[in-house]
Amino acid sequence: MKMFKKGAAMKGMKCFFFILVLIASLCAPALAAYAGTEAAQEEPKSFTEGADTTVTIASYMDFGKEGTYFLKEGDQIAVISPSALPSKRQVEMTVEGLKSWGYVPVEGKYVAVEERTLEECIKDLTWALNDPEIKAIFCVRGGHASSEVLDQLQLSLIKDAKKPIIGFSDISAYLSAWTVSGLPSIHSAMSGCFTGSMPADCTEATKSMMIGKIPVYHCKGNEYDIPGSAEGILIGGNLATLTTVLGTDYDCTAIEEPFILFVEEVEEDYEHIHRFLTILDHKGILDKAAGLIFGEWVGIPSECGTYNGNARGGRFKSVADMISREFLQDRQIPVAFGFPAGHGNVNYPLLMGVKLKLDVSKDGYTLEWMKE
Repeated sequence: MKMFKKGAAMKGMKCFFFILVLIASLCAPALAAYAGTEAAQEEPKSFTEGADTTVTIASYMDFGKEGTYFLKEGDQIAVISPSALPSKRQVEMTVEGLKSWGYVPVEGKYVAVEERTLEECIKDLTWALNDPEIKAIFCVRGGHASSEVLDQLQLSLIKDAKKPIIGFSDISAYLSAWTVSGLPSIHSAMSGCFTGSMPADCTEATKSMMIGKIPVYHCKGNEYDIPGSAEGILIGGNLATLTTVLGTDYDCTAIEEPFILFVEEVEEDYEHIHRFLTILDHKGILDKAAGLIFGEWVGIPSECGTYNGNARGGRFKSVADMISREFLQDRQIPVAFGFPAGHGNVNYPLLMGVKLKLDVSKDGYTLEWMKE
């Protein structure tokens, strides 16, 4: 009798487990769908502003006839990386890309190595500046530590060389040094020009700018724009990098001429962007600016627990909203948001160190460089 009861109990347990498995298999699709819906409703971990601004290149102005500063077909171009080390693939793409544009790229001795010293990095840049056969410097990538190089470089070499440098991000420190030296430079994508990831008109604009054909940009407006018109030397670049040049001999914000400031940033949250802009504000740079152009904000973290706007009258809707509320109150200068230059796949080139006319209206804004 006991054996019968035990066998019946075992059968009962098997039946119970079978029912549980059956219920789980029937519910699994619904649970998966629910989980997918919940995941889809989660706020993205990061966002980007400015990369989707509509840009029309209305025309090109020919600056190339004013002298020999800009390039011509067949010129030798130094391919170096005076910031962080690039990959060999990035160097190869840059070399092949410049060849396809009709130039003769010459690699720096220390551009494609696995490691190098600061002195070796400086040697590559010094060679590129001193060699009379080299007509321009094309940087492969940005990264970090350009200020370390410039702190030890004889800045007179830049002024004496009279040749453009092309790059952005950490290369912004070099763009600043070129501006202080009274020379134009090009804020542009680097090896990214040759990956096929950028729109064709971005690449074409960089190619044209290198020979002195400067685009006139018409851009769709932003609700936070401030209408007005201003003229000034275009300065700036990456926001974090710009703060590292302040007070140095290569500080572009210290030039005596009126200037228009451009800044962009990548992977910094509201708090850090606010902190960098506060430094510029405390230095009086925002007050000195004749106009402001804000570029792309790429990969910005959505959450910032210590500074998200809740303590400033409501949560920030965007980086543009934060800047408008925190830094632009009562400013009577033209301000343009969302010019698509920076760390996004859309990266239109900018001619730095040259006088720019910025016109901002309710319908959009225009960037037009001016011949002296």
